[in-house]
Amino acid sequence: MEGEMLKTRDIAPGDLLFKEKPFVYVLSSRFRTERCDNCLKKNDLLKCSGCHYTFYCNKLCQKDGWAIHKLECKYLKSIGPRILPDAARMLARILKILEKGGGTRKTYYDQDHCRTFKDLMSHYDRIKEDQLRVEHVTCLYGVLFEYFNGENVPSSAELMEIYGKMCINSFNICSQELQSVGTGIYLGASILDHSCKPNVVATFEGTEIVLRALEKILFWIGLRCS
Repeated sequence: MEGEMLKTRDIAPGDLLFKEKPFVYVLSSRFRTERCDNCLKKNDLLKCSGCHYTFYCNKLCQKDGWAIHKLECKYLKSIGPRILPDAARMLARILKILEKGGGTRKTYYDQDHCRTFKDLMSHYDRIKEDQLRVEHVTCLYGVLFEYFNGENVPSSAELMEIYGKMCINSFNICSQELQSVGTGIYLGASILDHSCKPNVVATFEGTEIVLRALEKILFWIGLRCS
């Protein structure tokens, strides 16, 4: 999977740096019956006839989202009418993608450099010393164990590593009204540093992230986003 990128050069304010589809994303559960699970847009929705959990704009959106939803549909059906926590659903999707070999899927953020999920930082050592994070992972492990019926659930240490990558590299996906409607991981955009003095702004077109420069900068050097 590749993003839409510019050639390597210095960048002026307002220039497009990058457009990228997510490696993985989830719609916030509070919008589950209001927004399409695939494109995240508000619309008249159709319910998935398999799990009765997800909703879609139309058959085209449902078909487009089937590649990922087919990995979770039976599990979502099995837990109904309960609602899966957003972090658990995100982790479950990541686990299924990795199970299918997605850990080596490449996203190029310029002509010569790419990232995979395996390249992402997890800050594992920090997280395992954070009691609240450890408790959260322990809770999520229990949720996922039940969700997957105890099948193919990684060890707690492996789950903490993946959890760390999810926490460190996730973006809030915002609507045009700047309302957070979901969460996604973008492999190319993960090279950005978080800062209170950003030189890059991230906006979204559906689930696709769009990065533009706020000031003149060297391409891919010292990029910061709030």
